[in-house]
Amino acid sequence: HNNIEEDDDVDIDPPVSLYARVATTVLIGGGIYYLYTEHGSTIARYLPWPAKQSSDTHPTAVKGQSCSKSKLRAKLAPKSEMSYQEQVNWAWIHPSVYVVGSNEYGLVDPMHPGPGVGLRAAVPGLEGKPLRSAAFAKTHAAAVDVDGNLYQWGAGFSADSGPHMPQCTLRDSGITAMAASRDYVVLLDRKSRIRLVRGDNFQSAEQAAPTLEFEPRLGWRENVVAVSAGEDHIAATTSSGHVYTCALGPSGNDRGQLGHGPTTTVQPFVFKRIKSERPFSSAVWWPPYAALAMGQYSEATRTISELTPLRALWDHGIFQPNVVRAQRIARGAKTSYFQVSRSGADLDLLAVGCGIDGQLGNSALTHIQGRPTRVTVLSGGGEIDPKAGLRRPVGVRSLSTNGSSDHVVMVCDDTTNVQLDKSAQSVTKSLLFGYDVVVWGSNSSGQCIPDRKHRFAEPEHPPPLYLSKSSSGQDQSSPRLQAAPRQWVSTSSFLNSGSANNNNKKYLVEQEFVTGPDVTAAFLKSV
Repeated sequence: HNNIEEDDDVDIDPPVSLYARVATTVLIGGGIYYLYTEHGSTIARYLPWPAKQSSDTHPTAVKGQSCSKSKLRAKLAPKSEMSYQEQVNWAWIHPSVYVVGSNEYGLVDPMHPGPGVGLRAAVPGLEGKPLRSAAFAKTHAAAVDVDGNLYQWGAGFSADSGPHMPQCTLRDSGITAMAASRDYVVLLDRKSRIRLVRGDNFQSAEQAAPTLEFEPRLGWRENVVAVSAGEDHIAATTSSGHVYTCALGPSGNDRGQLGHGPTTTVQPFVFKRIKSERPFSSAVWWPPYAALAMGQYSEATRTISELTPLRALWDHGIFQPNVVRAQRIARGAKTSYFQVSRSGADLDLLAVGCGIDGQLGNSALTHIQGRPTRVTVLSGGGEIDPKAGLRRPVGVRSLSTNGSSDHVVMVCDDTTNVQLDKSAQSVTKSLLFGYDVVVWGSNSSGQCIPDRKHRFAEPEHPPPLYLSKSSSGQDQSSPRLQAAPRQWVSTSSFLNSGSANNNNKKYLVEQEFVTGPDVTAAFLKSV
């Protein structure tokens, strides 16, 4: 006892607090979870013990199933003798619906429905067809060609969920645009009529395509210019700046998403105009969570029952539309996006909401982002205009994300060397470059980049839509997908129409990209 008291050099460790123990445990657990989710398959190769297999699964069966899926991927992937440098020319002469991602519900290839992921294929039966529009729900999809033929496919559409071809369910040359909800396909025609077609084929679309009414009616020379769909409701924007919303079922206004208040009794299948003194240029279905850009998520900001300016887009919350103007809006399952211009110069892409799968695009896996954050890679960029010799901002040409998906595909508005040719003779004469395409967010089914399974927290360049047989090793190292710009094409130049096309019709087209739950699609759109 005396020796211990006389020894002044003895160090006694301070007690470890409970907070430090919990924090250490959380950090170690989070690191293990990240390594497991992102690199689990790679780590498993170096473990000293073999991976366990279920008692009802034979090892050879698993190997055979994996081999068959690999062969299926190779079989379905579009192939061409053209190099990747010619992908713009390739897109103009190979019109179809090209889908990448999960084929669980037969949306990628309805002839081979199943649990395959990372597939990329041209939807059979739609080869050689420029489209007016295409839309994807979770279990069904639809497309309208240039002649007004509506094609539907998917497990939700097919009665037996087995192999099937896209079926033409309606013919109307007046159809101009479409959207897809959980149970319906929404059609807009030149007469500003909006009709509903069921997503299944239990009844003929010709017999079950009711026209929805507007309350109040559209004004003189007022037309519907755009339509969008959520899970159980739709929104329409008119040329006069009015927004009409309509419930498609009992949950169509459970969060006040129709803009009439959450307690307002609404009549399903009837469009009602939102009361506002401001005109609008676009409207989209808005997701829940913190994606309303109202700041910190709480019970007070959980439901917004009336139109409210997004003051979070401006510094200090001061509403200054002359300083910052919103030019484009989009929404995903739990995330919202805004393209804004600041003082008429640079363009910024902002994101808000859930980002656990990287869909915020800000290089972070944020659970909830209550205020808009910049997608840095796609904000403030610019390039020199070769004609004017001046710097021009590079913004968004198109931005697509689905109300049931957690990934984004964006076409950049960069400069190309394509010049319009009404003779449609220049589609194969020279090498052309198109618009850059980037993707980010969830990639669990290979819907962003088929050969990689991890999520992308910032924009990445996906590969081309086809496999080239003639590209050199340098060309194949890291080819990037490019969207074909607007150009005149002739049906006589289509190489995948299946039969000789002697009509020689000409269409002004541009390649468009759309998303669905766990899928990404591209098609040649008639404009």
